[in-house]
Amino acid sequence: MKRVQFIKSVGKGVVFVCAGSCMMSACSTSDDEAPINGNNNPPPTSGTRVSVNLSSIPNVGDQTTKSRILFIRVGAGNSSSDFIATEAICPHQGGNLAWINNEEIIECQLHFAQYEPDGDVIRGPQNSSGNTRDLQIYSTTIANGEITATVA
Repeated sequence: MKRVQFIKSVGKGVVFVCAGSCMMSACSTSDDEAPINGNNNPPPTSGTRVSVNLSSIPNVGDQTTKSRILFIRVGAGNSSSDFIATEAICPHQGGNLAWINNEEIIECQLHFAQYEPDGDVIRGPQNSSGNTRDLQIYSTTIANGEITATVA
């Protein structure tokens, strides 16, 4: 096989694998909702209460999303201070937000804006126009093996 043919055949395989993995990750959600994409999924309204079982986020660094709220375990205990509840979509252009445990930040998976655990912007969107705002952090309560976030 000639070098050019080898590069072309390997290149097609890499493109296929990368495209498949990108499509799979872009379509995955933590609950039964449609994928998050900007204005089609507005944040929960004031007064909304959303609960998840503590067993779904058992370890420090674990996270889950339900009803557009991202629940993150940041401590080993079972008190409200051991968790963060925030909006699950980036306010910039609707990318999924994720907890990066080794850096202790919340990061947009679309344009890599970064936020502190209290919601303050660390870094705005990368390689994209526009700005972002601080994340909304929701108050939490723990009862009967569940954590409940209340949207203010």
